[in-house]
Amino acid sequence: MNRWIAVLLYICSGLIAAISQLLMKKEAKANEGEKGIRRIFHIRVMAAYGLMFGTMFINMIAMRYVPYKYVAVLGTFSYIFVLLLGYFVLKEHIGKVRALGACVILAGIVLFNWE
Repeated sequence: MNRWIAVLLYICSGLIAAISQLLMKKEAKANEGEKGIRRIFHIRVMAAYGLMFGTMFINMIAMRYVPYKYVAVLGTFSYIFVLLLGYFVLKEHIGKVRALGACVILAGIVLFNWE
């Protein structure tokens, strides 16, 4: 497998993990009154767990080809994805501090990969 394809897979796994977190949050809001084990037997919760399992599987494949020094840096893309999905899907407000944090993360990714 090409190294750049593996990097793209690793970034996509961050997006999949963010989608999984989005599903969990939507289900938690929809079923606030339920307690115990009944909270996990919903389609969105099971889909979210399936996506997280898929994320781990993709990460295991991608880590075989991505240099280890890039793994921690590429993993921070999931924070950006969660922020964007929260804004566009859940209509959450992005404050100045969160926007600055996202910019710092992106700047760190760019600076780390600067050659």
